[in-house]
Amino acid sequence: MKAFKIKTHRLGQTYQAPHFFILSKGSNAGKPSVSEFTNSFVITVKSEKQAHQLYWICNILYTRHYFRTRLCGSVIPFIRIGEVQSLLKRMILNYEGHHWNGRFQALEKLEQLIKVLQHQQNCINQYKLLLMQSYQLDRD
Repeated sequence: MKAFKIKTHRLGQTYQAPHFFILSKGSNAGKPSVSEFTNSFVITVKSEKQAHQLYWICNILYTRHYFRTRLCGSVIPFIRIGEVQSLLKRMILNYEGHHWNGRFQALEKLEQLIKVLQHQQNCINQYKLLLMQSYQLDRD
């Protein structure tokens, strides 16, 4: 997984190699995503497996606020491409295959659970609003 390329993403550009995006500006700089951001870097690798592993490493770094300590700029914070690259290279050196793969699978399951719970929360909120609306109609 040592071979990856990182460059600034240009809107509308498509990539043939497996890839994902990292937000480069704002308070959420460093946030990885499979869909493109306006201000982002794109990381390309040789295989889907490598993209998956590197995506979750970036997600761990983002969640643990490793990128936040490297932000620059006073009005709009941003992260430099070199900072992201060096941080990822350092993390890849610590990569231990099976140890990380178990974590990646657990994180994926948690992400899926979060999506389900968010959907349930939205449904509950909609139901609550409907109950409130029907209560108002009954009183009028």
